[in-house]
Amino acid sequence: MLNIFIKTFIFIFFISSPIYSLEIKWVVDGLNEPESAVFDKNSNAIYISNINGDPLNLDKNGYVSKISVDGQILEKKWVTGLDAPKGMAIFKDYLFISDLNKIWKINILNKNKKKIPVNDAGFLNDVVADKNGIIYASDMFKNRIYKLKNEDITIWKQSKLLDSPNGLLIEGNNLIIASWGKIKTGFETEVKGKLIKVNLKTREIKKFFSNRPIGNLDGIVFNKDNGYLSTDWINGKLFSINKKGIVTNSFKVNKGAADLEILMHKNLILIPMMKNNNLTAFQY
Repeated sequence: MLNIFIKTFIFIFFISSPIYSLEIKWVVDGLNEPESAVFDKNSNAIYISNINGDPLNLDKNGYVSKISVDGQILEKKWVTGLDAPKGMAIFKDYLFISDLNKIWKINILNKNKKKIPVNDAGFLNDVVADKNGIIYASDMFKNRIYKLKNEDITIWKQSKLLDSPNGLLIEGNNLIIASWGKIKTGFETEVKGKLIKVNLKTREIKKFFSNRPIGNLDGIVFNKDNGYLSTDWINGKLFSINKKGIVTNSFKVNKGAADLEILMHKNLILIPMMKNNNLTAFQY
């Protein structure tokens, strides 16, 4: 009887946890510390933020590249004059970019850009837009989430329980956060990050079923199999994580794997490789 149970459990585990592999489809070389990639369906193009220098410096070296969905550079320096641009989000015809102590609002049609300062910012990282165009931005060093509405910025949530929030994703009434972890010094952590859930209405922090540390998490996107994909910048990994917050698959990519994007219609995962200065497209 016990053997039958064990065999049944193993069978169910394998049919519910499919094994995937990653295959490189194309690579865009010649970038400069690319940090984030985002797809715009209206222009059918991919935009990439390039830090191009020290990620903590206000040096105006940062820029945004524009490439095609098959990996051809359309405009390497589509928009310039940024400092250390990181996470990006698109709402209608506008591209929003976090940049240390400000959020840029860039008109995709004419490239006009507007700077929206964030007072007392520590290290702005990712941004995400909800269905109404409200922008949420993570601040790793301050353990904050900012809210940008009608070009007015407020602190939406601040708590040590956010564990240095990095990647952001909106799922229903919740903000899903990929955290970097409990920072000891600089970017070094004494406890690695995990997924965190914050209710958009009550701002209550909720734990996933699994609250175990996963890695120094950077970007997060939806997985086609009803879960999430998240990168580990320090260890160069791509995690497949289910809705309970449990890692179901882990893939070795490259150290410096940053804020990823997924193209469901192309079956592609786009990962900016900061240390390799390229954008790598994987078939999943």
